[in-house]
Amino acid sequence: MTPADRGPAEERLWTRRTWPFLTGTLALMTFIAFESYAVTTVLPVAMADLDGSRWYSMAYAATITTALLGTVLGGNWADRHGTRPPLLAGGTMFLLGIALCALAPNAATFVLGRFLQGVGGGIDAVVLYVLIARHVPAGPRPRMFGLLTTAWLLPSMCGPLLAGVLTELTSWRIVFALVLVGATASLLGLLASTRGPEPRTPGGAAPPALFGRRGLLALMAAGALLVLHLGGQSPPPLSTVIVLCGLVVLLWTASRLLPRGTLLLRGAAPRLVALRAVLGATVTATDVYLTLYLQHQRDFPPTTAGLIIAIGALGWAAGAWIQGRFGDAAAHHRGLIAVAGPLVLSGPLVALLYTLGTVPTGGVVGACIAMGTGMGIAYPRISAQTLALADPSEHGMYSSSLQSGESMSTAGLLAVTGIFLTVFPGEGGFVASYGLLVALGCAAVLIAWAHRFREREQPPKPFRNPPEAPRPHARQ
Repeated sequence: MTPADRGPAEERLWTRRTWPFLTGTLALMTFIAFESYAVTTVLPVAMADLDGSRWYSMAYAATITTALLGTVLGGNWADRHGTRPPLLAGGTMFLLGIALCALAPNAATFVLGRFLQGVGGGIDAVVLYVLIARHVPAGPRPRMFGLLTTAWLLPSMCGPLLAGVLTELTSWRIVFALVLVGATASLLGLLASTRGPEPRTPGGAAPPALFGRRGLLALMAAGALLVLHLGGQSPPPLSTVIVLCGLVVLLWTASRLLPRGTLLLRGAAPRLVALRAVLGATVTATDVYLTLYLQHQRDFPPTTAGLIIAIGALGWAAGAWIQGRFGDAAAHHRGLIAVAGPLVLSGPLVALLYTLGTVPTGGVVGACIAMGTGMGIAYPRISAQTLALADPSEHGMYSSSLQSGESMSTAGLLAVTGIFLTVFPGEGGFVASYGLLVALGCAAVLIAWAHRFREREQPPKPFRNPPEAPRPHARQ
């Protein structure tokens, strides 16, 4: 691989034509990310203030659950009617949800706001991907996805800390008010920058129904995610039974909701959807349980435990910058994704060794940086190549699949590892959990390497079977 030639002006990312759109996109994603990280600090205080401790689990799971529905709805909507209607509707729902949380007189209203946030944020997250595909040239598109990745970095490092300071000095409601003001301004700017006729997408499959079969499947998957989240908190063996039933339903819906071939790793674009799902779930679970392990088993104060994760997040910025130095050729995509796999694997592997007492804390910090670097490389390249492989008329469908696949895999993995922590007390639960995460990391490496050498230039099969096919809803 060689660094990309920056090319003529039309291949530059920041131009007079694109900067309003880029600024609005990055700002909106930053405020969505800030809210998702800040709520981890705010939620315990908010539920206590609203006398709704029994609503805590539901309030936490609400956005994850409904975001899945939002991603599917947003992808179908963008493919069928263009990007402006879903962008406006999703943004309005997100802002309404934030406002309900900020003004909530009781816990039920707060949870309702969280549900609306999830739907609206899920819709807009997908629409932003489609907008990038239609407004940013293919050459600088990987750099844009890299910037989109870094839009989550500052909130991940500063969001919980800033939310805690604001909560202590003023009120937890101020945190939601801040997000409301910033997200409103960002949405208005983005709508203004995308005014006018949209580029039309030639050819391809017929547009999907706005809700239809995929919407019903998304509802089933959301229900399964909610069952998994609540079931993992039940006492064993009931938790095991609930989680297993939830996983069966989740796999069944995933086999019909995601592109054909995703679960069997058949086809270049479906394999990328599967790879992002495995990578995202592995990294999220590694960070979640590392913070818990450091505090509960190693007696680290919360600030120090959080600092280790924050330092690891710097790797994301480094990875996003590194991948942005290379062009948009398919060979660059495949090569960078293959390099990212082992970097991500280093995170759960070193964490497992740390729980076994064979590596020092400094090794964990280094592994977190390496893992973050791998994700900073992989995410933009997976997104860019998936959209390059997919038919333009199916950009919304594949964008929603990248995000909904990761949501489903992450929720399922956290439910399973949660059972491990319950069944195996103390160090044993963390050892078992990280053992599973290492296995998933190895699977991600194999998928990334297989993608490097298989089906190099073959376009994917249509996301949906054509109308005349004898089995329009065949299993993957």
